[in-house]
Amino acid sequence: MRFPCEVSARYVIPAIRLMIARKLIDEYGLTQSEVARLLGVTQPSISHYLNSKRGIKMARALSRSKEIRDYVDEYVKKTISTGSPPRDMSLCRICRKAVKWVMAERRRARRSRKT
Repeated sequence: MRFPCEVSARYVIPAIRLMIARKLIDEYGLTQSEVARLLGVTQPSISHYLNSKRGIKMARALSRSKEIRDYVDEYVKKTISTGSPPRDMSLCRICRKAVKWVMAERRRARRSRKT
């Protein structure tokens, strides 16, 4: 059994960063370097996210959650308006919601396999 933070560090955080990075680049025309600075990661990390080497499967799954999509949208809008990550929107908060959503999805999948 994995602890929620293990799931977060390996799957959820890269997926959320991918979702944020893709939106910042596609919708706002930022460069990978600018996005890396805003997210506090390196430019090669952003490149890995965008080239489907990190977080892609989880990002696809998380994008099915309206709550998570809305959070990402709000996070990006605040980041663009202030030029820095929003202080009132921590990634920890969305990460906790995402982990709960992932765990619930897994439980639903297990139940559907049993029937």
